[in-house]
Amino acid sequence: MSDQTSDQKKVKLWDFPVRLFHWALVIAIVTSWWTNRELMIDIHAIAGYSVLTLVLFRIIWGFVGSSNAKFKAFLTGPKKVIGYALKIPNGSMAELTYPGHNPAGGWMVAVLLVLVGVQAVTGLFASEDTFLFFDGPLVAYVSSDFASTMNWIHHTNINLIYAAVGLHVFAALFYLVVKRENLIGAMVTGARKVPADLVSRFAEIRFASPILGIGILVMCGLLVWGGVTLARG
Repeated sequence: MSDQTSDQKKVKLWDFPVRLFHWALVIAIVTSWWTNRELMIDIHAIAGYSVLTLVLFRIIWGFVGSSNAKFKAFLTGPKKVIGYALKIPNGSMAELTYPGHNPAGGWMVAVLLVLVGVQAVTGLFASEDTFLFFDGPLVAYVSSDFASTMNWIHHTNINLIYAAVGLHVFAALFYLVVKRENLIGAMVTGARKVPADLVSRFAEIRFASPILGIGILVMCGLLVWGGVTLARG
């Protein structure tokens, strides 16, 4: 039976902490972009602290979270990434379906984490002395040259984030329209439909406790909030 005609079954794919992280990061990035345009610097800073909290959480969850959320589950070598990319144009459902991030998508996650992490960290040292008059909480602890470098990275790195986000959105829409794979819906509900003969792949996923995930996220938020408060004195 072909992929197109085989029975479809719904399987659980993403745990709640991963989905919460994903959509909270989307909201934080959009808020950061909008408040920067509207010169709402205080809210912009809060959005940045939120991004830092989420990145810290995802790094930890990448080691202690559900099996398909761990970095070792989706960060593969270049041979697998290239092989997967070559299969995309005419690949079958079996070839393109993974119980988590595919090889290309896994590295996109890693790149986005690095980029938004750099953006959040450099924002802690950023200084706007033109018409915004805002200093990051760590500016007072570094030299003016270091702060200037961090400021430059903060304003340059955002273009890389826009490019990576654009590629991420394009890939999701490509799978939705061309491959008929609703990856966006799966990140909302946590489940997806796959041919019955592929269900066994998803049975191997071991899901971590969502309470553990929420606890780690709260801990990261308190860590960032406490650090910023302490730095500002």
